[in-house]
Amino acid sequence: MLFNQENYLQIKQACESKREIEFIAPIEITAFSAESAPREWTAYPPCILPPQGYAQVFVQAGSDARGALIKLELVVHLDGGRILYKAQSKDQVALKVTWPAPLNA
Repeated sequence: MLFNQENYLQIKQACESKREIEFIAPIEITAFSAESAPREWTAYPPCILPPQGYAQVFVQAGSDARGALIKLELVVHLDGGRILYKAQSKDQVALKVTWPAPLNA
């Protein structure tokens, strides 16, 4: 599934429901726009910020596709999820959202 305007709501709902999901994003809207994405699934958690730092990121991220992806990544991280990244092609990055297993499972 491609991260775009048509699929964004479905991807966002999966993340809000803490369901695992994989999708592909154009490399130019990711943190890998100026460098190579990893060849194997690799986590890149955001840096540790105080609460006001995350608030600043949400305000500054913007409302374009890149801003939407940044906000989604931060929400997943703040909700305890993890995002793995892997090069899909020279123009795309695959993202895999995972969640820890429940303790009573």
